[in-house]
Amino acid sequence: MRLKELLIEREKRLTRNYNKHNPMEKELRIAFLNKERAELYLSNLERLHDDKTINDTTYNTLKSEYSAGVQQAQLKINQIKQELSKKLTLKTKELNIYKQELANLDARFKVGQLSADEFLKLSKKPDKRISELEEQIAFLENLLKSTHSSEIGTAEVQPSGFLSSIRGRNDDRQPSYGQLQQTAQLVSQPETKSEPSPMPPHPVNISFLQILPDRVYPGNTFGIVATLINSGTETIYHRAELKINNRIESYNDITLRPGQSEDITFTAIAGPPGDYHISVDNATGILRVLPA
Repeated sequence: MRLKELLIEREKRLTRNYNKHNPMEKELRIAFLNKERAELYLSNLERLHDDKTINDTTYNTLKSEYSAGVQQAQLKINQIKQELSKKLTLKTKELNIYKQELANLDARFKVGQLSADEFLKLSKKPDKRISELEEQIAFLENLLKSTHSSEIGTAEVQPSGFLSSIRGRNDDRQPSYGQLQQTAQLVSQPETKSEPSPMPPHPVNISFLQILPDRVYPGNTFGIVATLINSGTETIYHRAELKINNRIESYNDITLRPGQSEDITFTAIAGPPGDYHISVDNATGILRVLPA
């Protein structure tokens, strides 16, 4: 029975999301967001230059600035991944040591040097550490493989309305401008679909809201990043709602411990030209969709 309990305990540990709020994970995600923001600025700048709506002096100045932003963000990404690689090497070496220790105990048990009770008692510590290290190694490997902010600690959002969540689509195709116009027309019609049921009020504050970028063309991708903080004294389950012009477009359910902060990201595609009021809970911002 004790062996079965140990196995169940190990399985529970393996299913945990190790180091969900690891500082290096957050730093890497911010670095990717900074890079993606600068790249989007460059893309929009090129379009403005091609349309001859800005002069060459402005174009060259901003291009130099945004290109430097991309390079700095990439350097930061490389620096963080180097540190992650060092951590991975150390964790792998430590894992091999504990695996060998467990193998030695197993051999002592099989030759009769250790009783079953002694084996279970002595193997408990290395077995627990092996489980922890396997989780940590998997976590580090995933961070090292990441190439985009959406791959790092981002919960999936539910798409609706004139914005289409990229992560929520059934395929990788983006809607055409004609489809966006057609969807936008539906927004002005009376809504009949049910919206997510409201969540009870919680002591959740948003200390940071950013739209990346805040000026786009129809059909361009942009992101919304919000930092939520639990200012209460109890763990809470909170639904953060993304609203466009006071209409719920997506939501994200998260769990926050007392004093804990959590970044959430919504990724979407811009609709027809105009100014859109963006809000996540009580934090607001403006997205300007420029004429094509």
